[in-house]
Amino acid sequence: MKVRGSKNDKMARQASMDLAGFDQFDITPDGLNADDQEEVAEHTYPSEDNVAEGGTTETPQLNLAAIRQTLGPRSNSGGSIGVAADPTDMISNTTAATSRRGRISGRFSKGDVAKMMRRGTSASGFTATSSSIGSSNVSVESNLWTKLLSNTNASLWNGGAFEDDEDGDEDGGGGALPGCNQAVKTWCRGNAYEAKHYFKTCAKYPSIIVLSFLAFAVLLGAGLGVVIVQKDAAVERAQTSAIFVANEVGEWFAAEFRRAMQPLYSVQQAVIFSGFFDDIPAKIGPYPERVFEAVDPKTGAKKIMRDVSDICNDEVQKKFASIVEPLNDDCRLNGIVAGYRLWTSNVMCTAHPMVNTKDFPGGPPLDHNKFVGYDAGHDQNPFWKATTEDLFVTRNPNINIFGPFTNPVLKNTTFCGHLPVWFPPGPDAAPEDVKFTLDVHGTPVNNAFGFVQNFLLWENLKEKSNIYERFSERNLEFCLTRTDGPDDVKTIAESEGCALLDDGNSIVVSTDTVSNGMWDNRVGTLASSGWCPSWYPWAVFGVTLASFIIGLLTSFVLVEKQLHRNLLYKVMPKKAIKKLHRGQTVLEKYNLVTIFFSDIVGFTTMCGEMRPIQVMRMLNELYTELDKLVAKHKVYKVETIGDAYMVVGGAPDRRPAPDAAERVAAFALEAVAFVKNFRTKSGDRIFIRAGLASGPVVAGVVGDAMPRYCFFGDTVNFASRMESTSAKMKI
Repeated sequence: MKVRGSKNDKMARQASMDLAGFDQFDITPDGLNADDQEEVAEHTYPSEDNVAEGGTTETPQLNLAAIRQTLGPRSNSGGSIGVAADPTDMISNTTAATSRRGRISGRFSKGDVAKMMRRGTSASGFTATSSSIGSSNVSVESNLWTKLLSNTNASLWNGGAFEDDEDGDEDGGGGALPGCNQAVKTWCRGNAYEAKHYFKTCAKYPSIIVLSFLAFAVLLGAGLGVVIVQKDAAVERAQTSAIFVANEVGEWFAAEFRRAMQPLYSVQQAVIFSGFFDDIPAKIGPYPERVFEAVDPKTGAKKIMRDVSDICNDEVQKKFASIVEPLNDDCRLNGIVAGYRLWTSNVMCTAHPMVNTKDFPGGPPLDHNKFVGYDAGHDQNPFWKATTEDLFVTRNPNINIFGPFTNPVLKNTTFCGHLPVWFPPGPDAAPEDVKFTLDVHGTPVNNAFGFVQNFLLWENLKEKSNIYERFSERNLEFCLTRTDGPDDVKTIAESEGCALLDDGNSIVVSTDTVSNGMWDNRVGTLASSGWCPSWYPWAVFGVTLASFIIGLLTSFVLVEKQLHRNLLYKVMPKKAIKKLHRGQTVLEKYNLVTIFFSDIVGFTTMCGEMRPIQVMRMLNELYTELDKLVAKHKVYKVETIGDAYMVVGGAPDRRPAPDAAERVAAFALEAVAFVKNFRTKSGDRIFIRAGLASGPVVAGVVGDAMPRYCFFGDTVNFASRMESTSAKMKI
């Protein structure tokens, strides 16, 4: 009976690996009964020497006596007995004999061998396959491997002494426990590797850092919120009085400012609907008509003035006075509002009173005559430029309030309010409804008439509020500031101890005055202990540390999850994983793909001459480089079974058949070229055989346990045959 060399090669290789796996155990000849001994004699394997020559051979018989002689006698001490370096030496080249259970007949097809390779046939599984081929009534339970598995003698498996790997740090190494120093070194080396891997993963996937930071931020915010609530509860009793006074003062000032500025709306409406002032902007004319330059006697700076003496005359002044004169009496603002101005075309036209001596006893009066004709819409004074642009370009819907500022002549801290005046129907009117266009520092503004202004005496208002007495009665210090922009913060009132207040002994009470900016009143006590409890800083530290640790642990979990996902995507395609997650069957049909198979020539001999860990490292070095070529050519690595390497083009990512074939062929050529220059650590060369085939296949995942994405079809068998019949280093 003749058996093909390719099949014999693989069967001999499998037998070698099966027997080599028990080279450390004590196996006694007496452990097999007569049936087992006879069954072992039935299982035949080819001669490796003849297979290497590529020819056919008579099927030899496995010599049980040779096995017993090699294994040696039973060891009473339970120690290990080594076997020959090449387990295939136990195979005799005698003619195949028949047994009482049946005879091995026929030939193994290369497709059968390829199937066994794709199934990852184990030692016991291969024996069962051989038995089933040789005779239909050979039981798997009665073969050699089953006998070893079912042996109740613990010394059979545990009596041997296991050796560590060369590095001494491989997983699963046996032997004595390492010393303390070695254990520390191993621990440090492992943690250093984990840290390096952690940071590389975080750098590759920034979303991990973002999500971890969000977890830290949320936890920190929630924790600090709880701590702050507890801290506030501890100081609430001491702060209640301060908050009440600060709110009371802030609300009082806000109400007073609203009451002081409300008359400006009345003046605005009176100017608009009286009709008396409508023609003044046209009479003044556009800039630069009626312009003359003047010099400010205090600063020496030039001012842009307009000659409006014949326009803003006494008649205009009297009309304006009739509008504003009753306002202070009606609104009880005497001593608080010092006067009103009318600006037409942003030119100071008239005021009331023109000279105010009543509110400034013993000092120089407030005289508006020197401002008549001043053009605020074109002069480069920073204050007036910002004010006019805010009113007409930005269109501030509220009253523009400026201050406090100290008039060096009046020697009184003052606020001033500004309210724009528009010709109906306003700045957004249709072109035919535009009555006048005003130039505001180079920006044309439709239907802008000008604005009205008033002056509020801040010192008088503070005196009326009794602010100092209110806080001193409760032994509190305060600092009242007004914020009218990011860089515009002014202190408008403060106690003697204001400079000593900080975040530890004071609180800030804010009042939104709408048109007068944000008022912040820092109120506190100068007691040495302050209001904050002693445990507060430690609580903040604890919450921050806990949030950081949880955020760090979150990042660890995300890194592990990402690594798991990456590993899962390396095992099988994303589409298959999604279907498996949904509990669906993974089954896909491909009309035309190209499959690549390769194996290592003389792999069985190499396994007999090398330790298992050395074989694994050699294959890992080789296949790691082949994996890089897979990524380079964008083909799909199906699996590796021992020394076999399988690649597919055109699946699972569908591609045109010519493109897939070209990619696989390019991969095959580059793989063979790489192996030509590849050397093991011992300096040995290796050779591979490769084969390609194109055709239809079906791919899917079979079963539930240990799922793998497999390819089925005659194309797979054809590619395997092409590889097994190829010459070394050829495709």
